[in-house]
Amino acid sequence: MVRYGSDWLLGLSTAWPEAFARRDAWWAAGDARFDELDDALQALGDFAFRTPVPAYKHSMAQALRLRGLLASDEPHPQSPRRPASDREIIATILDRITAAMEATP
Repeated sequence: MVRYGSDWLLGLSTAWPEAFARRDAWWAAGDARFDELDDALQALGDFAFRTPVPAYKHSMAQALRLRGLLASDEPHPQSPRRPASDREIIATILDRITAAMEATP
């Protein structure tokens, strides 16, 4: 789904814009590493955009916090929240994205 675009692509790309740029460059170049990175990004999207879908914003904040880009992953007080236990799963997915981005051809 992230390969062909969707309604949630912009929300998902907030977690790691550089990963999407790398993925797209590899896709354009026909680089086989594209598939592994695309699959990892898809995993993040599948996890973040589960029901209740509006809570994806908290998932993205958790991802940005885990990447060291936010001081807090607290969402707006009226926004749906994800459980703190999601951080561990998101961290695992982020590790997978990192590994895919560092892969050599």
